[in-house]
Amino acid sequence: MLVGLPLRLDSLKSLPDSTLMAQFENELWLPCGVDALFEFLLRPANVQRISDPRLGLVFEQAPDVVNPGCIIAFKVQAYGVVQKLEHEITAVERPRLIVEEQIKGPMKAWRHEHHFEEHDQGVKMTDRVIFQPPGGMLGFLVKESTILDGLEDGFIHREQELRRLVSQGEIT
Repeated sequence: MLVGLPLRLDSLKSLPDSTLMAQFENELWLPCGVDALFEFLLRPANVQRISDPRLGLVFEQAPDVVNPGCIIAFKVQAYGVVQKLEHEITAVERPRLIVEEQIKGPMKAWRHEHHFEEHDQGVKMTDRVIFQPPGGMLGFLVKESTILDGLEDGFIHREQELRRLVSQGEIT
């Protein structure tokens, strides 16, 4: 059971029973303003800048700034092949929450929540990814542990990039 999530039942429309799903959580503290960080991450071009280059993230369709209902089409290099995915932005609550859900891709289900909390020393950003690994032949190769390891590596890279941008004054 997911505890403490500010979710409405209708926001879980594309996910199966969440009690059966894997979950990854990453917490990051940054010495910047919540509005600046939130606005930075609303822009797919910025997400691409802070993503691990080994992922090969390329947006094929994305707005300059995401809003609820936006569809983002992109490619990534994952598990030895280029994967085409589509995510829908299902929630944007300024400046505290962005939610995206896979609508087309290899996973049975994928939901990524970005939570933002302002504090005296800056921002606490918590990312929560709730997913079900792929089925079929890919499911034999790509296990939950493989996905969790990849998420861990990706979030380490993203943290380094965000800290660099904050220290350079690009995110204030």
